[in-house]
Amino acid sequence: MAYELIKKPEGWLYHYTKKDHLDAILQDGRIRRFGDKECWFCTSLEDTLRLMEMTVMKEGHPYIDKHGFVRKYTAFVPKDYIILKLEQNHQNGEWVRWNQEMPLGCSSEILAQAEEFSLLKKGFRGDLKFHRRPQVIEVAPLLEEQTMNMTTSQ
Repeated sequence: MAYELIKKPEGWLYHYTKKDHLDAILQDGRIRRFGDKECWFCTSLEDTLRLMEMTVMKEGHPYIDKHGFVRKYTAFVPKDYIILKLEQNHQNGEWVRWNQEMPLGCSSEILAQAEEFSLLKKGFRGDLKFHRRPQVIEVAPLLEEQTMNMTTSQ
């Protein structure tokens, strides 16, 4: 993993999480990193959905957890997820990008996916405080709407 310091993102931040974490997040007034070095955000709703497609929506696909162990994504249940649209509070801290490293000889398609994955996520080193109550976006109706829009456009 290669970390790169980046400029603090401007505007709204988006963070997906399981719905059962919402009360604790609101009570804390921050997104916690939960044992990781960073907490992760996207800068648009579209980027957040794409990141979810590449991660938690990939049932059975392997990933490396925060302790370096290989795990597999469990079944994705859209009603269990929310996306928080939040305004970050002014605080000091480092913003980073995690550039996905790939072995030599990877196809150009895999390299492009790794680059896209790296560019979607913005990491904050520490727990990120937010200003005001975040907007809570239910994932299930959002995906249903997206599916309906795709169906009607065909």
